[in-house]
Amino acid sequence: MKLFGVSGDREKFRKLTSHPQQVLGCELFEALDGDMRGQRMLRIRNGEIEIEVLVDRGFDIGRVLYQGIPTQWVSPAGFRHAHTFTPSAIEPDGWGWLRTWQGGFLSTIGIDHVGGPKSTPNRHLHPGITAERRFTGGFISLSPTTLEKVDVNWNKGTIEVVAKVRQAAAFAEHLVLTRKISMNFGESTFKLSDSIQNDGYIEEPVQLLYHINLGWPFLAPGTTLKTSCNEMLGCIDSAKGADPSVMPEPTPKDIEQVWDFNAPTGLQWAQMRNENAAGRGPLSMKIEWDGKQLPHFMQWRNACEALYVQGLEPSTTGLKGREADDSHAGPSPMLEPGDSRDFDLNFIFESGK
Repeated sequence: MKLFGVSGDREKFRKLTSHPQQVLGCELFEALDGDMRGQRMLRIRNGEIEIEVLVDRGFDIGRVLYQGIPTQWVSPAGFRHAHTFTPSAIEPDGWGWLRTWQGGFLSTIGIDHVGGPKSTPNRHLHPGITAERRFTGGFISLSPTTLEKVDVNWNKGTIEVVAKVRQAAAFAEHLVLTRKISMNFGESTFKLSDSIQNDGYIEEPVQLLYHINLGWPFLAPGTTLKTSCNEMLGCIDSAKGADPSVMPEPTPKDIEQVWDFNAPTGLQWAQMRNENAAGRGPLSMKIEWDGKQLPHFMQWRNACEALYVQGLEPSTTGLKGREADDSHAGPSPMLEPGDSRDFDLNFIFESGK
């Protein structure tokens, strides 16, 4: 393994340090003040990147620092605890989820609904419940997780954390998400692996969108986007005629823009690049996934002053929703009781190239 320019094994680094946490580690802590009060977080450091995982928000990723440079966007709501969002906080039109949406490096949208507020007929065998209502964003990012594994292995040079989160209720869906985040010492990459299992008694839709949110100082005017996904399936009206490949200057009262690209089966990727991030030279962030698992690549951008964000969003579902999906994969299949679906993302950071 290689850490801070030095190559060696555990014995080599034992002689150089008095405690392993001097250079890397994984620590669980709880915030005591402000928007984040009461929220558990895991801070993971591997010698190249530092990640804060929001344990009480679906094991989503709040901050990612690469060589000390923040890459994430944080919404005006901040990293507040999900407990601040209760059923009474759901505003009548179903968009109240935004009151507690942190943004962060990764927000998980779903896991059984992607898109705006929606109501469908009840399928879960209760005569008094006539409809199933879903608000924007879904339940999973509001759910606390159970930590199953925190392992910093000096002999293998690896860090691995695993958590489980349950989206369930009586006379409703029963879906269980198991999430693993893993990385090697001294490398500027990490992997996220999800498995969603139907532990209920009726088939369930799996709709999942990885909302990867990038902000300043990594994201800046002129930051470019390249992607292997070159077939555009559609866009919202505000995106028509706009160039999705270059981030504009902060713009007064800018309206968000969204593009929907087909992501064919096989390795797909999207890369953001800043030629002089934070005045320190070139920096890029690349995501990789399999288009068989996530057949859409959604791009969300808002250059509005005091928002200024770029979202990269591998997804099971596009702008037309699950039923009208026009990607290569067609409508997302239903998940039978006892079955599961897997999803994998690789994150790769580079500088000076």
